Amino acid sequence: MHHKTYSMILMVAASGVILTIFQFWLSSYYDTALLPHDVKDPVVLWWSPFVGDENRLSTCEDVQCYFTQNKSFTSHLLLKAILFYGSNFNVADLPLPRSRNVTWGLIHEESPRNNPILVHDDALNLFNYSATFSRYSDVPLTLVDLPGEEELTDTSYLVPFKEKSELVYKNSLAPVLYIQSDCDTASDRDSYVAELMKYIQVDSYGPCLNNRPLVESLKDNHMETLMSKEFLSFVAKYKFTLAFENAVCNDYITEKLWRPLIVGSIPVYYGSPTFKDWLPNNQSAISVLDFKNPKDLAAFLLKLANNEADYQEYLNHKLLDRDNRITNDRLLKALQSRPKGYANDFGNYVQAFECFVCRKVHNSQRSLMTSKQYSCPLPTNPLTGKINHGNVWVDQWNIEKCGAKLLAHFVSNNKSIDIKQFNNEQFRMYNKAEC
Repeated sequence: MHHKTYSMILMVAASGVILTIFQFWLSSYYDTALLPHDVKDPVVLWWSPFVGDENRLSTCEDVQCYFTQNKSFTSHLLLKAILFYGSNFNVADLPLPRSRNVTWGLIHEESPRNNPILVHDDALNLFNYSATFSRYSDVPLTLVDLPGEEELTDTSYLVPFKEKSELVYKNSLAPVLYIQSDCDTASDRDSYVAELMKYIQVDSYGPCLNNRPLVESLKDNHMETLMSKEFLSFVAKYKFTLAFENAVCNDYITEKLWRPLIVGSIPVYYGSPTFKDWLPNNQSAISVLDFKNPKDLAAFLLKLANNEADYQEYLNHKLLDRDNRITNDRLLKALQSRPKGYANDFGNYVQAFECFVCRKVHNSQRSLMTSKQYSCPLPTNPLTGKINHGNVWVDQWNIEKCGAKLLAHFVSNNKSIDIKQFNNEQFRMYNKAEC
Protein backbone atom coordinates (compact mmCIF):
# COMPACT_ATOMS: atom_id res chain seq x y z
CA MET A 1 0.00 0.00 0.00
CA HIS A 2 1.32 3.49 -0.86
CA HIS A 3 2.74 5.45 2.07
CA LYS A 4 0.55 8.45 1.17
CA THR A 5 -2.57 6.28 1.18
CA TYR A 6 -1.69 4.75 4.54
CA SER A 7 -1.07 8.21 6.02
CA MET A 8 -4.43 9.39 4.72
CA ILE A 9 -6.17 6.39 6.29
CA LEU A 10 -4.57 7.10 9.66
CA MET A 11 -5.56 10.77 9.41
CA VAL A 12 -9.21 9.95 8.68
CA ALA A 13 -9.32 7.33 11.43
CA ALA A 14 -7.85 9.78 13.94
CA SER A 15 -10.31 12.52 12.99
CA GLY A 16 -13.17 10.15 13.67
CA VAL A 17 -12.12 9.89 17.30
CA ILE A 18 -12.42 13.62 17.90
CA LEU A 19 -15.92 14.55 18.98
CA THR A 20 -16.94 18.10 18.03
CA ILE A 21 -19.59 19.53 20.34
CA PHE A 22 -22.22 21.54 18.52
CA GLN A 23 -24.12 24.07 20.61
CA PHE A 24 -27.67 25.02 19.65
CA TRP A 25 -30.12 27.04 21.65
CA LEU A 26 -33.53 25.42 21.28
CA SER A 27 -35.10 27.30 24.19
CA SER A 28 -38.59 27.26 22.68
CA TYR A 29 -38.36 23.51 22.24
CA TYR A 30 -37.38 21.94 25.57
CA ASP A 31 -38.94 21.74 29.01
CA THR A 32 -36.75 20.57 31.89
CA ALA A 33 -34.46 17.77 33.02
CA LEU A 34 -35.94 14.81 34.85
CA LEU A 35 -34.46 12.10 36.99
CA PRO A 36 -34.28 8.73 35.16
CA HIS A 37 -36.96 7.14 37.33
CA ASP A 38 -39.30 10.07 36.65
CA VAL A 39 -39.18 9.69 32.86
CA LYS A 40 -42.47 8.30 31.57
CA ASP A 41 -42.11 9.07 27.86
CA PRO A 42 -40.01 7.36 25.15
CA VAL A 43 -36.31 8.14 25.56
CA VAL A 44 -34.16 9.25 22.63
CA LEU A 45 -30.43 9.29 23.34
CA TRP A 46 -27.86 11.41 21.49
CA TRP A 47 -24.84 9.13 21.54
CA SER A 48 -22.34 11.94 21.01
CA PRO A 49 -22.93 15.43 22.45
CA PHE A 50 -24.70 17.44 19.80
CA VAL A 51 -27.41 19.76 21.08
CA GLY A 52 -26.96 22.35 23.78
CA ASP A 53 -29.25 20.91 26.44
CA GLU A 54 -28.25 17.59 27.94
CA ASN A 55 -31.74 16.55 29.10
CA ARG A 56 -35.09 17.76 27.71
CA LEU A 57 -38.68 16.69 27.73
CA SER A 58 -39.81 17.90 24.31
CA THR A 59 -43.22 18.18 22.72
CA CYS A 60 -43.59 17.30 19.04
CA GLU A 61 -47.12 18.16 18.00
CA ASP A 62 -49.26 15.66 19.94
CA VAL A 63 -46.46 13.44 21.33
CA GLN A 64 -43.60 13.84 23.77
CA CYS A 65 -40.12 12.33 24.03
CA TYR A 66 -37.32 12.68 26.50
CA PHE A 67 -34.05 13.62 24.77
CA THR A 68 -30.79 13.12 26.59
CA GLN A 69 -27.02 12.88 26.15
CA ASN A 70 -26.67 10.90 29.37
CA LYS A 71 -25.36 7.45 28.41
CA SER A 72 -26.66 5.94 31.62
CA PHE A 73 -30.01 5.90 29.79
CA THR A 74 -28.59 3.16 27.51
CA SER A 75 -30.15 0.60 29.85
CA HIS A 76 -33.35 2.56 30.50
CA LEU A 77 -36.50 0.55 29.91
CA LEU A 78 -38.06 3.36 27.84
CA LEU A 79 -35.06 3.88 25.55
CA LYS A 80 -36.45 3.75 22.01
CA ALA A 81 -33.85 5.36 19.74
CA ILE A 82 -30.21 6.41 19.63
CA LEU A 83 -29.12 9.27 17.36
CA PHE A 84 -25.68 9.82 15.80
CA TYR A 85 -24.03 12.76 14.07
CA GLY A 86 -22.19 11.40 11.02
CA SER A 87 -18.90 13.25 11.44
CA ASN A 88 -18.68 11.94 15.00
CA PHE A 89 -19.75 8.39 14.23
CA ASN A 90 -16.94 6.26 15.67
CA VAL A 91 -16.80 2.47 15.35
CA ALA A 92 -14.70 2.35 18.52
CA ASP A 93 -17.51 3.93 20.54
CA LEU A 94 -20.90 2.39 19.82
CA PRO A 95 -23.81 1.30 22.08
CA LEU A 96 -23.19 -2.44 21.83
CA PRO A 97 -24.80 -4.83 22.31
CA ARG A 98 -27.68 -3.27 20.37
CA SER A 99 -31.16 -4.05 21.57
CA ARG A 100 -33.65 -5.18 18.93
CA ASN A 101 -36.12 -2.69 20.39
CA VAL A 102 -33.85 0.33 19.93
CA THR A 103 -33.69 2.10 16.57
CA TRP A 104 -30.77 4.19 15.28
CA GLY A 105 -30.90 7.52 13.49
CA LEU A 106 -28.22 9.37 11.50
CA ILE A 107 -27.95 13.09 10.81
CA HIS A 108 -25.15 14.02 8.43
CA GLU A 109 -24.96 17.10 6.22
CA GLU A 110 -21.27 16.73 5.37
CA SER A 111 -19.59 14.98 2.46
CA PRO A 112 -18.02 11.49 2.79
CA ARG A 113 -14.59 13.05 3.37
CA ASN A 114 -15.60 13.33 7.03
CA ASN A 115 -16.45 9.65 7.42
CA PRO A 116 -16.09 7.49 4.28
CA ILE A 117 -17.46 4.37 5.96
CA LEU A 118 -20.92 5.92 5.65
CA VAL A 119 -21.03 5.73 1.85
CA HIS A 120 -21.60 1.98 1.96
CA ASP A 121 -24.92 0.18 2.39
CA ASP A 122 -23.53 -2.20 5.01
CA ALA A 123 -22.99 0.79 7.29
CA LEU A 124 -26.07 2.78 6.25
CA ASN A 125 -28.35 -0.22 6.81
CA LEU A 126 -27.59 0.03 10.52
CA PHE A 127 -29.75 3.16 10.69
CA ASN A 128 -33.53 3.39 10.67
CA TYR A 129 -33.96 7.16 10.26
CA SER A 130 -31.98 9.69 8.24
CA ALA A 131 -31.39 13.41 7.93
CA THR A 132 -28.90 13.93 5.11
CA PHE A 133 -28.44 16.18 2.08
CA SER A 134 -30.45 13.74 -0.05
CA ARG A 135 -33.98 14.68 -1.10
CA TYR A 136 -34.92 11.08 -0.22
CA SER A 137 -33.88 11.46 3.39
CA ASP A 138 -36.53 11.43 6.12
CA VAL A 139 -35.56 15.03 6.95
CA PRO A 140 -33.73 16.42 3.89
CA LEU A 141 -30.87 18.83 4.53
CA THR A 142 -30.54 19.63 0.82
CA LEU A 143 -30.99 23.37 1.21
CA VAL A 144 -29.38 23.83 4.61
CA ASP A 145 -26.77 26.24 3.14
CA LEU A 146 -29.30 28.38 1.26
CA PRO A 147 -30.51 31.26 3.47
CA GLY A 148 -33.79 31.72 1.63
CA GLU A 149 -35.76 32.72 -1.45
CA GLU A 150 -35.27 36.41 -0.71
CA GLU A 151 -31.49 36.14 -0.90
CA LEU A 152 -31.71 34.54 -4.35
CA THR A 153 -33.82 37.38 -5.77
CA ASP A 154 -32.29 40.30 -3.86
CA THR A 155 -30.10 42.68 -5.90
CA SER A 156 -28.16 44.28 -3.04
CA TYR A 157 -24.86 42.76 -4.17
CA LEU A 158 -25.51 42.72 -7.89
CA VAL A 159 -22.82 44.42 -9.98
CA PRO A 160 -24.03 45.46 -13.46
CA PHE A 161 -22.45 43.76 -16.48
CA LYS A 162 -20.74 46.91 -17.75
CA GLU A 163 -19.22 47.61 -14.34
CA LYS A 164 -17.87 44.06 -14.16
CA SER A 165 -16.32 44.54 -17.60
CA GLU A 166 -14.68 47.77 -16.46
CA LEU A 167 -13.21 46.01 -13.40
CA VAL A 168 -11.47 43.54 -15.71
CA TYR A 169 -9.41 46.43 -17.04
CA LYS A 170 -9.26 48.83 -14.07
CA ASN A 171 -8.47 46.20 -11.40
CA SER A 172 -6.99 43.55 -13.69
CA LEU A 173 -9.67 41.08 -12.60
CA ALA A 174 -10.00 37.78 -14.38
CA PRO A 175 -13.47 36.85 -15.62
CA VAL A 176 -13.41 33.78 -13.37
CA LEU A 177 -13.00 33.49 -9.58
CA TYR A 178 -11.70 30.42 -7.71
CA ILE A 179 -11.12 30.30 -3.98
CA GLN A 180 -10.58 27.05 -2.09
CA SER A 181 -8.68 26.20 1.07
CA ASP A 182 -8.93 22.39 0.84
CA CYS A 183 -6.58 21.15 -1.86
CA ASP A 184 -6.90 17.40 -1.19
CA THR A 185 -10.42 16.38 -2.16
CA ALA A 186 -12.26 13.29 -3.26
CA SER A 187 -13.59 15.21 -6.27
CA ASP A 188 -10.03 16.05 -7.41
CA ARG A 189 -11.36 19.45 -8.42
CA ASP A 190 -7.96 21.15 -8.68
CA SER A 191 -6.92 18.93 -11.58
CA TYR A 192 -9.79 20.30 -13.66
CA VAL A 193 -9.22 23.91 -12.61
CA ALA A 194 -5.51 23.67 -13.42
CA GLU A 195 -6.38 22.56 -16.95
CA LEU A 196 -9.04 25.26 -17.31
CA MET A 197 -6.46 27.91 -16.40
CA LYS A 198 -4.58 27.12 -19.61
CA TYR A 199 -7.44 28.54 -21.68
CA ILE A 200 -8.99 31.32 -19.58
CA GLN A 201 -7.72 33.62 -16.87
CA VAL A 202 -8.77 32.54 -13.38
CA ASP A 203 -8.08 34.52 -10.21
CA SER A 204 -7.33 31.90 -7.55
CA TYR A 205 -7.09 33.42 -4.07
CA GLY A 206 -7.04 30.40 -1.80
CA PRO A 207 -4.13 28.05 -1.04
CA CYS A 208 -5.22 25.82 -3.94
CA LEU A 209 -3.61 26.86 -7.25
CA ASN A 210 -3.01 30.30 -5.74
CA ASN A 211 -2.05 33.08 -8.15
CA ARG A 212 -3.43 36.15 -6.38
CA PRO A 213 -3.28 37.33 -2.75
CA LEU A 214 -6.45 37.69 -0.72
CA VAL A 215 -6.89 40.92 1.24
CA GLU A 216 -6.01 40.54 4.92
CA SER A 217 -9.51 41.32 6.16
CA LEU A 218 -10.84 38.29 4.28
CA LYS A 219 -7.85 36.10 5.00
CA ASP A 220 -8.27 36.28 8.78
CA ASN A 221 -10.94 34.01 10.26
CA HIS A 222 -11.58 32.73 6.75
CA MET A 223 -14.47 30.42 7.65
CA GLU A 224 -16.28 33.17 9.51
CA THR A 225 -16.14 35.60 6.58
CA LEU A 226 -17.51 33.33 3.86
CA MET A 227 -21.01 34.84 4.08
CA SER A 228 -19.98 38.28 5.32
CA LYS A 229 -21.00 41.39 3.40
CA GLU A 230 -17.37 42.07 2.50
CA PHE A 231 -16.83 38.62 1.05
CA LEU A 232 -20.15 38.59 -0.81
CA SER A 233 -19.31 41.98 -2.34
CA PHE A 234 -15.91 40.63 -3.32
CA VAL A 235 -17.42 37.62 -5.15
CA ALA A 236 -20.04 39.83 -6.82
CA LYS A 237 -17.38 41.64 -8.87
CA TYR A 238 -16.62 38.52 -10.89
CA LYS A 239 -18.61 37.42 -13.91
CA PHE A 240 -18.13 33.73 -13.07
CA THR A 241 -17.34 31.77 -9.93
CA LEU A 242 -16.01 28.21 -9.97
CA ALA A 243 -18.27 26.30 -7.59
CA PHE A 244 -16.62 22.90 -7.22
CA GLU A 245 -17.66 20.60 -4.36
CA ASN A 246 -15.12 18.51 -2.43
CA ALA A 247 -17.07 15.34 -3.24
CA VAL A 248 -19.61 14.24 -5.84
CA CYS A 249 -22.87 12.98 -4.32
CA ASN A 250 -26.48 13.30 -5.44
CA ASP A 251 -27.99 16.41 -3.83
CA TYR A 252 -24.81 17.30 -1.95
CA ILE A 253 -24.93 21.05 -2.65
CA THR A 254 -23.17 23.59 -0.45
CA GLU A 255 -22.74 27.32 -0.17
CA LYS A 256 -20.30 27.07 -3.08
CA LEU A 257 -23.31 27.10 -5.42
CA TRP A 258 -25.59 29.37 -3.43
CA ARG A 259 -23.07 32.14 -2.74
CA PRO A 260 -22.53 33.20 -6.38
CA LEU A 261 -26.26 32.83 -7.07
CA ILE A 262 -26.96 35.17 -4.16
CA VAL A 263 -24.57 37.89 -5.38
CA GLY A 264 -25.14 37.60 -9.13
CA SER A 265 -21.95 35.89 -10.26
CA ILE A 266 -22.71 32.97 -12.57
CA PRO A 267 -21.70 29.67 -10.90
CA VAL A 268 -19.63 27.24 -12.97
CA TYR A 269 -20.54 24.09 -11.11
CA TYR A 270 -19.03 20.67 -10.53
CA GLY A 271 -20.46 18.38 -7.88
CA SER A 272 -23.92 16.96 -7.46
CA PRO A 273 -25.16 15.47 -10.77
CA THR A 274 -28.65 16.54 -9.70
CA PHE A 275 -27.85 20.18 -8.89
CA LYS A 276 -29.95 21.56 -11.76
CA ASP A 277 -33.04 20.26 -9.96
CA TRP A 278 -32.51 22.99 -7.36
CA LEU A 279 -31.65 26.03 -9.48
CA PRO A 280 -33.95 29.09 -9.40
CA ASN A 281 -34.79 28.53 -13.08
CA ASN A 282 -33.58 26.57 -16.09
CA GLN A 283 -30.62 28.83 -16.81
CA SER A 284 -29.00 29.96 -13.57
CA ALA A 285 -25.66 28.14 -13.59
CA ILE A 286 -23.22 26.44 -15.96
CA SER A 287 -22.45 22.75 -15.55
CA VAL A 288 -18.90 21.56 -16.16
CA LEU A 289 -20.35 18.22 -17.27
CA ASP A 290 -22.09 19.88 -20.22
CA PHE A 291 -18.72 20.40 -21.90
CA LYS A 292 -16.37 17.91 -23.49
CA ASN A 293 -13.29 19.37 -21.81
CA PRO A 294 -11.98 22.50 -20.04
CA LYS A 295 -10.96 24.04 -23.37
CA ASP A 296 -14.55 23.96 -24.64
CA LEU A 297 -15.81 25.33 -21.33
CA ALA A 298 -13.29 28.19 -21.46
CA ALA A 299 -14.37 29.10 -24.99
CA PHE A 300 -18.01 29.23 -23.87
CA LEU A 301 -17.19 31.40 -20.85
CA LEU A 302 -15.12 33.84 -22.92
CA LYS A 303 -17.95 34.19 -25.43
CA LEU A 304 -20.52 34.72 -22.68
CA ALA A 305 -18.29 37.22 -20.87
CA ASN A 306 -18.35 39.47 -23.94
CA ASN A 307 -22.06 39.32 -24.70
CA GLU A 308 -24.20 41.27 -22.27
CA ALA A 309 -27.57 39.98 -23.49
CA ASP A 310 -26.55 36.32 -23.30
CA TYR A 311 -24.83 36.86 -19.94
CA GLN A 312 -27.93 38.46 -18.42
CA GLU A 313 -29.99 35.37 -19.30
CA TYR A 314 -28.24 33.60 -16.41
CA LEU A 315 -29.36 36.30 -13.97
CA ASN A 316 -33.11 36.03 -14.47
CA HIS A 317 -33.50 35.29 -10.75
CA LYS A 318 -32.23 38.83 -10.17
CA LEU A 319 -33.43 40.78 -13.20
CA LEU A 320 -36.90 39.57 -14.16
CA ASP A 321 -40.06 40.90 -12.54
CA ARG A 322 -40.48 39.47 -9.08
CA ASP A 323 -43.19 36.94 -9.98
CA ASN A 324 -40.98 35.26 -12.57
CA ARG A 325 -37.61 35.28 -10.87
CA ILE A 326 -37.87 31.76 -9.45
CA THR A 327 -39.72 29.30 -11.68
CA ASN A 328 -38.52 26.05 -10.10
CA ASP A 329 -41.50 24.59 -8.22
CA ARG A 330 -39.34 21.93 -6.53
CA LEU A 331 -37.10 24.62 -5.04
CA LEU A 332 -40.03 26.78 -3.94
CA LYS A 333 -41.85 23.87 -2.29
CA ALA A 334 -38.68 22.73 -0.51
CA LEU A 335 -38.05 26.24 0.82
CA GLN A 336 -41.63 26.56 2.02
CA SER A 337 -41.72 23.17 3.74
CA ARG A 338 -38.37 23.22 5.51
CA PRO A 339 -38.12 23.76 9.29
CA LYS A 340 -39.31 27.18 10.40
CA GLY A 341 -37.08 29.72 12.06
CA TYR A 342 -33.96 31.46 10.93
CA ALA A 343 -33.36 29.66 7.64
CA ASN A 344 -29.64 29.09 7.99
CA ASP A 345 -29.81 27.76 11.58
CA PHE A 346 -28.86 24.09 11.51
CA GLY A 347 -30.49 23.74 14.91
CA ASN A 348 -33.92 23.94 13.26
CA TYR A 349 -33.10 20.85 11.20
CA VAL A 350 -31.86 19.03 14.28
CA GLN A 351 -35.13 19.81 16.03
CA ALA A 352 -37.12 18.62 13.00
CA PHE A 353 -35.17 15.35 12.92
CA GLU A 354 -35.69 14.77 16.62
CA CYS A 355 -39.42 15.27 16.27
CA PHE A 356 -39.54 12.97 13.25
CA VAL A 357 -37.88 10.23 15.29
CA CYS A 358 -40.13 10.95 18.28
CA ARG A 359 -43.27 10.46 16.21
CA LYS A 360 -41.89 7.26 14.69
CA VAL A 361 -41.02 5.65 18.01
CA HIS A 362 -44.46 6.50 19.36
CA ASN A 363 -45.97 4.65 16.41
CA SER A 364 -43.40 1.85 16.55
CA GLN A 365 -42.41 2.61 12.94
CA ARG A 366 -38.98 1.98 11.52
CA SER A 367 -37.40 1.82 8.09
CA LEU A 368 -33.97 1.01 6.68
CA MET A 369 -31.51 3.62 5.49
CA THR A 370 -29.73 2.88 2.19
CA SER A 371 -27.35 4.62 -0.20
CA LYS A 372 -30.39 6.30 -1.74
CA GLN A 373 -30.28 8.60 1.29
CA TYR A 374 -26.52 9.12 1.00
CA SER A 375 -25.59 8.54 -2.63
CA CYS A 376 -21.85 9.03 -3.13
CA PRO A 377 -20.28 6.77 -5.78
CA LEU A 378 -16.59 5.96 -6.08
CA PRO A 379 -14.64 9.17 -6.90
CA THR A 380 -13.83 9.79 -10.56
CA ASN A 381 -11.43 12.12 -12.33
CA PRO A 382 -13.34 15.24 -13.48
CA LEU A 383 -11.21 15.43 -16.64
CA THR A 384 -11.84 11.88 -17.80
CA GLY A 385 -14.96 10.82 -15.92
CA LYS A 386 -13.13 7.61 -15.03
CA ILE A 387 -11.95 6.24 -11.71
CA ASN A 388 -8.49 7.57 -10.93
CA HIS A 389 -6.72 4.91 -8.90
CA GLY A 390 -3.96 7.41 -8.16
CA ASN A 391 -6.41 9.38 -6.00
CA VAL A 392 -5.95 8.20 -2.41
CA TRP A 393 -9.65 8.78 -1.77
CA VAL A 394 -10.46 5.90 -4.12
CA ASP A 395 -8.42 3.62 -1.85
CA GLN A 396 -10.20 5.13 1.16
CA TRP A 397 -13.62 4.39 -0.35
CA ASN A 398 -12.62 0.76 -0.99
CA ILE A 399 -10.98 0.26 2.39
CA GLU A 400 -14.03 1.60 4.17
CA LYS A 401 -16.20 -0.78 2.16
CA CYS A 402 -14.40 -3.51 4.08
CA GLY A 403 -14.88 -1.51 7.27
CA ALA A 404 -18.61 -1.23 6.64
CA LYS A 405 -18.93 -4.95 6.03
CA LEU A 406 -16.96 -5.70 9.18
CA LEU A 407 -18.96 -3.18 11.22
CA ALA A 408 -22.26 -4.74 10.14
CA HIS A 409 -20.93 -8.14 11.25
CA PHE A 410 -19.97 -6.86 14.70
CA VAL A 411 -23.26 -5.01 15.26
CA SER A 412 -25.54 -7.79 13.98
CA ASN A 413 -23.74 -10.29 16.20
CA ASN A 414 -23.62 -7.87 19.16
CA LYS A 415 -19.86 -8.15 19.45
CA SER A 416 -17.87 -5.46 21.20
CA ILE A 417 -15.27 -3.78 18.96
CA ASP A 418 -11.58 -3.67 19.74
CA ILE A 419 -10.40 -0.91 17.40
CA LYS A 420 -6.91 -2.33 16.87
CA GLN A 421 -8.33 -5.73 15.98
CA PHE A 422 -10.98 -4.07 13.81
CA ASN A 423 -8.42 -2.07 11.83
CA ASN A 424 -6.16 -5.09 11.33
CA GLU A 425 -9.05 -7.19 10.04
CA GLN A 426 -10.25 -4.35 7.82
CA PHE A 427 -6.85 -4.09 6.09
CA ARG A 428 -6.59 -7.85 5.80
CA MET A 429 -9.97 -7.99 4.06
CA TYR A 430 -8.95 -5.14 1.75
CA ASN A 431 -5.63 -6.71 0.81
CA LYS A 432 -7.36 -10.04 0.15
CA ALA A 433 -10.08 -8.34 -1.95
CA GLU A 434 -12.81 -9.77 0.28
CA CYS A 435 -15.09 -6.74 0.06
